[in-house]
Amino acid sequence: MDFTYLFRVLMKKKWIILGAGVLAAVIAFFFTRNQEKKYLSIAQISTGYTMNDDIRLTANSDNIAFNDADIKFNNVLVTATSPAVISLLSYQLILHDLNNPNPFRYLKQKELQSNLYKTIDKKDAAKVYANKLEAMSPLNSYKPAERDLLEYLTLYKYDYTSIINNLSVARLQRTDYIQIEFTSENPELSAYVVNTLFQEFLRYYKTVRSNISHESIDTLQSLLEKKKQELDAKNEQLRSEGMINVGQENSSKFEMIMNLEGALTEEQNKKTNNEFALQKINRRLTDLKGGGKSTTGSGSDATGSNDEILILRRAMSDAYLAYINSGSSDETLRKKYEQLKSDYQAKVANAGPRPGNENGDVDTEESRTTLSEKKSDLEVDIRAGEANIASLEGKINSMKGNLVKDASKNAIVETLLKDAELANKEYLDAKKRFNEASDVASSSVNNFRQILLGQPPIEPESSKRLLIVFIAGFFAFVTAVLVITFQTYMDSSIKTPAIFAKVVGLPILSMINFKPIKAGMLPEMILGTDEDRSMQENKRDNVFRESIRKLRYEVEKSGKKIFLFASTKKGEGKTTLIQVLSYSLSMSNKRVLIIDTNFCNNDLTVQLKADPILEKIHPDKTNSRTLLDQVRSAVKNVGHGTVFAIGSKGGDYTPSEILPRENLLHHLQALTQEYDYIFLEGPPLNDFSDAKELSQYVEGVIAIFSATHIIKQIDKQSMSFFRELNGKFCGAVLNMVDLENVNAI
Repeated sequence: MDFTYLFRVLMKKKWIILGAGVLAAVIAFFFTRNQEKKYLSIAQISTGYTMNDDIRLTANSDNIAFNDADIKFNNVLVTATSPAVISLLSYQLILHDLNNPNPFRYLKQKELQSNLYKTIDKKDAAKVYANKLEAMSPLNSYKPAERDLLEYLTLYKYDYTSIINNLSVARLQRTDYIQIEFTSENPELSAYVVNTLFQEFLRYYKTVRSNISHESIDTLQSLLEKKKQELDAKNEQLRSEGMINVGQENSSKFEMIMNLEGALTEEQNKKTNNEFALQKINRRLTDLKGGGKSTTGSGSDATGSNDEILILRRAMSDAYLAYINSGSSDETLRKKYEQLKSDYQAKVANAGPRPGNENGDVDTEESRTTLSEKKSDLEVDIRAGEANIASLEGKINSMKGNLVKDASKNAIVETLLKDAELANKEYLDAKKRFNEASDVASSSVNNFRQILLGQPPIEPESSKRLLIVFIAGFFAFVTAVLVITFQTYMDSSIKTPAIFAKVVGLPILSMINFKPIKAGMLPEMILGTDEDRSMQENKRDNVFRESIRKLRYEVEKSGKKIFLFASTKKGEGKTTLIQVLSYSLSMSNKRVLIIDTNFCNNDLTVQLKADPILEKIHPDKTNSRTLLDQVRSAVKNVGHGTVFAIGSKGGDYTPSEILPRENLLHHLQALTQEYDYIFLEGPPLNDFSDAKELSQYVEGVIAIFSATHIIKQIDKQSMSFFRELNGKFCGAVLNMVDLENVNAI
């Protein structure tokens, strides 16, 4: 849609648009003439949610969770505007008006005469309101008596809806404050509401918070006791198993086995060394027996001494073995072993070497005795080592067996230990939550503070009456513009030649502007013979005559004399256009014959009052003059001797059905000797086929389209007839055009 065209359309209807705006402004001014003055009172509350002025007990206690603070603010706002708190405020207001000689609101006479006001006892009502206020209990609408009290609040406009519509509770952005605003017709009422609302909210909030805290503490205490019982049961189960830490016990056993295995290896090495030393001593004794001499003197004494040494040696070895077998823990066996060892060493020292002869016999005997003693010692050491090895191996095998038995027991104990550890953790968590809840519940700190007390305002709020009037007028103005724009956008009619060329696509002969014409005034309007018309009307007639003259010029320039005027639908203006064009041609001394061939709607015959004789004319082929004579006698003069008409009776038939075989239409060319132009009118193409039959008798076809009509699909199908006329189609006439629409393009 062209914006220039839209602008011209809006300018054309500017008085409608401006009138709508002015009318809306006047109506708004009228309805706001008795607008009440409103007084606004403001109170501010500090919540303490975003700042902490308390003593900090830990290093991280100053971290503020702003997300949690937002949730707390929302909770406070919802609670302050909840029906529970507003109902408490309503009770305070109604009690003030019932008990105070200067109430905030006075009822109108109509309200005082209502049945509700007459049936309510003020003293009883005040008592019920006071009890509900004290108990913080809302009125129940299901009880008839309390329902009447609720309606009584509505009568004074102290009900929830009336209060909440004038109340605003909101957080001041990026601050710790909540602002309460209330607007009413009474400044003292506004101040009373904002201050009382905070007090009732604080009372309600403390009560709800206290109840929730006690319920939470009872729940946490029950949970704590349950966790303590579970922990005691796990510990008792561990004690019944008889082990505190099987893992540590197994670790000590592994360490003892490693130590015993080390001692076993050491004993085995000592035994091996002693066996090698014994073999060496045996070889030396063998060598001495082969080349040595017997000693002289006290040989028996030496033998006896050796026997005693051997006996002591064996006793010492037996005592040592007994001590080892006892686990090296028996002090008596240890002392016995040390005593025998001391006796053995003393006996060996007393049996020292004796002086011998020069041949060395004594020395040989002494060497044999020493080797025998060493042999005896080594044999004792070897037997003691074997005993030690057997004892160590027994202990190692016993401990390894115990480890296998403890493996399954260890798995059970580990499971019990994990369960006990988990139970202990849950118990500690429950205890921590219980302590925190107890601290919160026991805290008497109240963070809410009223930092700004609501005061009765001195001046009323701006009524914004002028703004309301302006908005009403502006809204009506914009609405009118939008409605006209929408209508223009939705208007699909071919109202301008540009739109016609875009939608229809047929060449345009001329454009005829819209002109209302009274019945029987066509000749005077075209010929300009009406002297009683005003100057403005004559000016409009001149525009219409000029558009007809342009069409007349196109018809004369075409060089054709016989024309069929056709349209796709009825109401396009063919009948009127044929008449005005004929009268216009008569002004240039042209003789025009109008033949009404629109049998389905013979308006030309009716309007021109022509004789309906078309169906009766039978021309004679043998004498062409006879045809002209018949026509001269049949036509009716409708335009000062230059415009003539032949009417038709009309009916539900086509030309081929009603006209004779050799009818007048076959001889139209012969009539051009008498008439300069012959005009035929055809019925609408959308409904009838007459125009297609008539097109064979004419030289040119002119299509008539109304600018007020919309081109539909059936019209497009009919328009294909004009494109298939093979040179007979002269063009289209856009009729009934609004010149203001044309000038807008």
